[in-house]
Amino acid sequence: MFRYFCIAILVSLPIVSARAQSPNYCRTSFKPNEPIESRFMGLQYALMMHALAEKYCGAKPMPMGPRFLGSVEKQGCGPGTEIYIEIQKGIGYIESASLKLLAQDGNSKLKLSDKQVREWASTAAKELGGCDALKKAHDAELEP
Repeated sequence: MFRYFCIAILVSLPIVSARAQSPNYCRTSFKPNEPIESRFMGLQYALMMHALAEKYCGAKPMPMGPRFLGSVEKQGCGPGTEIYIEIQKGIGYIESASLKLLAQDGNSKLKLSDKQVREWASTAAKELGGCDALKKAHDAELEP
């Protein structure tokens, strides 16, 4: 009898584990004690890396929307979801912002010299692996 019970448990284990997955929140805000969705945490950094590759390292400009919004959609978060709207706004800001405005973190009251902007961009690029790595990531194809 115990043997049949163990077999029943072993047979049902793959079915239960196949259904176990993290909830699909498609948002960036969370209530206290609610699990945090970590799928999209690196997207803001990826947007900045893309912008630095183009605006500082000289990579050929390419639209960010298809790459980043397409990735969000592949994760099941289409237009109208909080994360989609946030990334869409971020793309609009980064594509239209100059390197100086990016260095100022969007604060136009902060007055940086051209030398300070170049130093910021150089330091940021080095921290992210250097211009060669940024260009390589910029030009890489996304997985289907």
